[in-house]
Amino acid sequence: MDKVKALPESSKIMLMAPLVRDRKGEYQSVFADLRKSGYVRVRVDGKIHDLSEEIKLDKNKKHTIDAIVDRLVIGEGDSQSRISDSVETALKLGAGVIKVSIIDGEELLFSEQYACVYDGFSIGEIAPRTFSFNSPHGACPACTGLGVKFEIDPDRVIPNKELSIAQGAIHPWQWQTWYYDQA
Repeated sequence: MDKVKALPESSKIMLMAPLVRDRKGEYQSVFADLRKSGYVRVRVDGKIHDLSEEIKLDKNKKHTIDAIVDRLVIGEGDSQSRISDSVETALKLGAGVIKVSIIDGEELLFSEQYACVYDGFSIGEIAPRTFSFNSPHGACPACTGLGVKFEIDPDRVIPNKELSIAQGAIHPWQWQTWYYDQA
């Protein structure tokens, strides 16, 4: 939010609630729900549409849909309370995620959860155990906190692919003479 705070006076911003991100479908029910809730505009695939008009989408193409919650100018009168209300509304509608589009500028994405808004990776509430490799809560899920992954190297298991199993092709079995003799 530091980028938003650092905006010059009279910067125009648009607060949006992301509803659909790169998914196929027509989404007529989403538009109907937004109309029923009193929203006026929506941004579909980067283009702003008025909800009073009919919006036709190709159901076989991926679409991104954002509900436009508010458009405002930073630094106007009582904009603090208006921004606060609009952010709360956008977070509720966007399930904890909000987009802030600076007109003629960049677009920022924020989440109120402990989650990455781009790939969906999330963690629970941050606690000291989150940063401990000894704890399952902080351990890397790939190596379980050991720092290494145990994997089988097929070239070391079968060093000579010309041999059959009876001729000793599987290298680890060469040390297990009892099992090898049973075959």
